[in-house]
Amino acid sequence: MDLKNSFVAAAPTVAADRVTASPEAIVSPAPPPAMEFSQREQEVFEYLCESLRAAGIEHITAGMPIAVIVRTYIDWLDARQECMEKGRVQYAKSGYATPYPWADDEKRLKMELGQWLPKACLTIPSLARVRKDTGVQGAQDDLFGDLVNHAMSSPARR
Repeated sequence: MDLKNSFVAAAPTVAADRVTASPEAIVSPAPPPAMEFSQREQEVFEYLCESLRAAGIEHITAGMPIAVIVRTYIDWLDARQECMEKGRVQYAKSGYATPYPWADDEKRLKMELGQWLPKACLTIPSLARVRKDTGVQGAQDDLFGDLVNHAMSSPARR
């Protein structure tokens, strides 16, 4: 039995005064099947998922957006490297400067990352917003949380 998908691994832990879900119980999605990540892309995918798990963000349904972010990020790194090696601007004999195609790609990909990262809660402001929005008032109901908390605080336990 795979413990990542069992109820035992996802069971809530009892804190001092309340029941909370364990960050270790957060399961990351597998990359979408048709993506066929390279080793480099797989490492970035795992890094992003680990970052989301460490932040306590549920992301089991975010495999596709994370995969798009991974591909866009790798493409941006490649375009950036090409800019570093070959330059960003070409000059005509008249002195008119125009950007190389890979410089335009770098700029476009950076803009795309700026749009995708907040959607996957991978920026500080988006993480702060999610934490604010999913505070105690936004938490999912726990059917047995009150019962466990009551049992833990009862005089018979002390």
